[in-house]
Amino acid sequence: MKKSWTLFLLLVLAMNAYSASANKQYQKGKKAFDKGEYSEAISYFKKGTETDPQNGDFFRWLGNAYYRNVQYQDAVGAYKQALSLPHNKDVEYESWSGLSEAQGSLGQLDSAISSRKKYIELKPDDPNGFSWLAKLYIDNKQYDEAITAAKRAIELKADSDYAYYALGVAYRTKKQYNEAFNAIKKAIEINPADAVYHCEMLNLFYVKEDYTEAIEVIKKIVELQPNNINYLYFMENTYMLMGKYDDAIAAVNKAIALQTFSGIGVRMADESGYPVVKEVMETGPAKKARIEVGDKIIKINGKSTEGWNNEKTNQTLRGTSGTQVVLTIEREGARKSIDKTVTRETIFPKDAAASFGMRSIAYRHKGSLEAALQDAEKAYSLNPAYNWVYYSQGVAYLDQGHYDESIKLLSQVKNLPGARILEATAYAKQGKMKEAENIYYSIPEEELSPKNISLMDDRMALLQLFKPLVGEHRGKARSLEAQGQYQEALIELSEALKTADETEAQALQESIFSMVRMNPFLSGLPEEARECVLRGEMLVKEANFEQAAAEYKKAIRIAPYAVRLYYNSALIYKELKKYPEAIRQMNMYLQAVPDAPDARAAKDEIIKWKFMMEKER
Repeated sequence: MKKSWTLFLLLVLAMNAYSASANKQYQKGKKAFDKGEYSEAISYFKKGTETDPQNGDFFRWLGNAYYRNVQYQDAVGAYKQALSLPHNKDVEYESWSGLSEAQGSLGQLDSAISSRKKYIELKPDDPNGFSWLAKLYIDNKQYDEAITAAKRAIELKADSDYAYYALGVAYRTKKQYNEAFNAIKKAIEINPADAVYHCEMLNLFYVKEDYTEAIEVIKKIVELQPNNINYLYFMENTYMLMGKYDDAIAAVNKAIALQTFSGIGVRMADESGYPVVKEVMETGPAKKARIEVGDKIIKINGKSTEGWNNEKTNQTLRGTSGTQVVLTIEREGARKSIDKTVTRETIFPKDAAASFGMRSIAYRHKGSLEAALQDAEKAYSLNPAYNWVYYSQGVAYLDQGHYDESIKLLSQVKNLPGARILEATAYAKQGKMKEAENIYYSIPEEELSPKNISLMDDRMALLQLFKPLVGEHRGKARSLEAQGQYQEALIELSEALKTADETEAQALQESIFSMVRMNPFLSGLPEEARECVLRGEMLVKEANFEQAAAEYKKAIRIAPYAVRLYYNSALIYKELKKYPEAIRQMNMYLQAVPDAPDARAAKDEIIKWKFMMEKER
């Protein structure tokens, strides 16, 4: 009996020790987690799961630590384990929520949505659950579901700023801009200090091409995040769109000031307890002093650097331009340490290449070609393989008459209509008009907005170069018309229209429509335009009106004499709620065939669309 009692006491003591050990790991893990030391927290929580493998709470906290340490796949495994073990309600709530966030971060959106719904089943009155669900639906391109989830979050909590934000994003993506504007406006009213909400409002003003309002929003964002260079770039770009070049230059100057520092031009890393040189700028003072990658800096100005972190090293290396700093270096292969005296200079990092490139373009539009050239060369010296460098240097070559070099650089700048216009300009300056015409014609018409002042300046300069080509096509058209070859004449007029300025375009369109009114049979579709129309019809059936409109635009550019295209295009723009463009297209149809049998119906549609525009305002 005594022996059994002794064994029982030993078992109790062992269990208490076991429990105390697990609790100790838990407390250490929580302390490390709260301090943001997530790798250390993971280590403690893992030991806890080994000590108490049936405790779901340990796995829940292990999942939290993994998630904060950006180890999303490990977090998913830990949360799932937590849910499979005995646990209380708090563990269940947090594990489903954490699992959803980790799955979303991995791009496993269907799984993330499913996990979030599990959380909502447990806590149906939590507005944050529905806000997160709305975000996941947006990421998964399920915008109607996102709207429903966001609205439910707002029902549960009327001042849920994030729910209004998610609602606005979903509406914007569906091109329901008025609803989007109202939702984002509400989010900002609730939480005016969140720059993300102002950025979404900025997106809406860009869609509307309302650059005056966009600038005011950017100013607010810069107030909230004064050291964020990206928003200064947005400011510069918007001022460029408005043709306010001095303001654009001032915005870039602020960005350059933020990027500039005085130092020696190296990038350091902590290795083996000392700072080690990982990169040396090609034009910096460290390069001049023959500092090399791999050099271990053991002293700075005679003080040991053992145990220094990057922040302390960089602060010590930086200082007033023109002052000196003495580095004591250990270099592989050298028998003893080396002292190097380096004179600090003003340093522009590689990223500043974009700033100088952007400022170069602004100077050019202002007419300061020498300043534009200097900035383009500065951008190239900092980082030659960069989009803005290609652009600014390509433009500089164009202005200097080095057309081949200009084309080589500008052709590498993708998805920028300004680069295409200037590339076409370089070809036109060489007299290669067919190449210039093809490049200009390849620019989507919707990207040639008349509200983009800087783009329009370059476009008008190119169209002046096209005038002889336009005149040549018009001359051929007159000759063919005189010979009774009307279809061929229409083709020549259509070619002239592709590169005509606004005044010439109006005259050309009237000539085309006049010919069609005399002989309606001329308005048939050529094969290339017919293909675009058939594609457009299929897209309309799929309710993909955006792409359908693009196909009809192509068809009109190919065959501007096929007058029915304008009518059908107008109806598509009506579906997109782009009423100004719908009205413009319908007016083109009425200009072409004012006595059409459906002219009255077309006019009535215009009246309705104008009313819809009034309602929107």
